[in-house]
Amino acid sequence: MTLRSGVCMVGMLMFVLAGHDAGAATLDDVQFWVGTGANRAALVLDWNDGRSPEAFVWGYRWDGTATGLDMLRAVVEVDDRLFAHVSEAGPFGVSVFGIGYDLSGDGAFGVNPAIAFDSGGWSVGLADDSRVAVDLADRWAEGWNTGFWGYNIKGSAEESWASALTGPLGRTLSDGAWDGYSFAPGFNFTDPSEPLPAPVPEPGAIALLFIGGAVLLKACSRRRATATERSKGNNCVG
Repeated sequence: MTLRSGVCMVGMLMFVLAGHDAGAATLDDVQFWVGTGANRAALVLDWNDGRSPEAFVWGYRWDGTATGLDMLRAVVEVDDRLFAHVSEAGPFGVSVFGIGYDLSGDGAFGVNPAIAFDSGGWSVGLADDSRVAVDLADRWAEGWNTGFWGYNIKGSAEESWASALTGPLGRTLSDGAWDGYSFAPGFNFTDPSEPLPAPVPEPGAIALLFIGGAVLLKACSRRRATATERSKGNNCVG
């Protein structure tokens, strides 16, 4: 087992232990929360890539006034597995070009053609419809000319999705609101599917991660020691 594959296995085990077999139909079903405040809203991301789970949901808390872009950026910055590529702010607001997710759980994420993400997983620049995830086990969907991220909103979990009339910068959140981004390859747009709660590392899973890391480190050290002894043996003069 290589170190990378071992880390990946531990990461996927964390995902399994978090238990994600029930959809999130209400805000009370959301597990991953970002921010503080009396108001709550949900963020749904649906990659429409045929893989399961197709969509995840995060929660956002705030006081005062917040926009859909505030929620998206806050969630991306806190969840180390999330990445986003957006346009510069202009007369029509901000466009969301690409969204990625470290689905493999190995802690390494990149795209090709490469773009520079800041420490919070955020990138601002131009769209490139050919951009894909370096690791095919991860998720990345980007589009502007051959597809796009549809932006949907609703005032509560009980309402039906509706296409937003503005971008996320022009969307003022209300308590109980839901924002959904659904990727539409070939401009074949669909509403976001029912999401699963975005996984949150649980205490037991975190402990298991440390144990798994220690085991991997010990195994790698043992392998290096064995390789060193073999090298010494090969260098001996009889």
